[in-house]
Amino acid sequence: MKFHHLAWATTVVIGLQMILAGIIVGEDAGFVCPNWPVCGHPISISGSLIFELVHRFVAALLGVFVIWLFIWLLVSYCHNRAMMWTCCLGLVSLLIQIVYAGLIVLFVFPGTATTVDVLNSMVMLSLFVHLANLAQRDDQIKHSAVLEAPNPQCKALKRAAWILYVCGLLAVAAGAVFRHTGASQALFGQDSYISSHGRHVPPSQMLSQSLLGIHMVTAALLILAGIWFALTTFKHKYLRNVSVLIFALIVIQGILGVVSLQTALEIVVVTFHWGVAGLIIGVIAFALSRLYLPGANAREELS
Repeated sequence: MKFHHLAWATTVVIGLQMILAGIIVGEDAGFVCPNWPVCGHPISISGSLIFELVHRFVAALLGVFVIWLFIWLLVSYCHNRAMMWTCCLGLVSLLIQIVYAGLIVLFVFPGTATTVDVLNSMVMLSLFVHLANLAQRDDQIKHSAVLEAPNPQCKALKRAAWILYVCGLLAVAAGAVFRHTGASQALFGQDSYISSHGRHVPPSQMLSQSLLGIHMVTAALLILAGIWFALTTFKHKYLRNVSVLIFALIVIQGILGVVSLQTALEIVVVTFHWGVAGLIIGVIAFALSRLYLPGANAREELS
């Protein structure tokens, strides 16, 4: 196994962890285990408990992978500052995720507090995508697959990619607030999510509609940013296939958002909606990362 194989595997595990977290939110199972990091005496024996235990197991596996990556870096790649800094930031993000998740469980934070957890998971995913890209490029340079030279891509591509990434995070943040305040359920007269957090007064219909409107505005901004990024990639003949994929995912995400409301937050649809959101951020992070990698080859220039 090469280092970049482990880095990509770690990225996949992060994605799996995020999907499991989405299922747990949908099942209102965040507090089925009253203690952390061990479960203690579960509130009930159910499918929700199984999802929570699997979620904690995958979190432990992720920790093992990240520690393995860090040790490997120290031994074999300590000269590569970009990889070292990216891995260190990823490790910090993971520690924040672990500690903050533990505090949520132990002190029964309100649902809105989970928004920080959501955004941090997106940043962590992005960091490990970049680490995997850096490691793969380092391996290509060692095998003379690319020239070790600065990436020549123009500022316009980087600017469009950064705007797309920020719009993606804004859409995720708005969606997380809409979901974790209980506003999404309040639209349908439900309150099981906030009740699981010890709150029993759902948001008003006016507030719920307002948060939905904000989420829709950020989604529209993401669509516009996706179009701009695609046009920029076609103009410069770089990352065209990736930009098409991103825009296709944004369209799918929009459809899933509509369907989730039409089905009154059916858990399967909502979980896919969350999973595609993570995939969009991951692919945008991949595109952004490619613009900062050392070296370039002819095939990439025409991609």
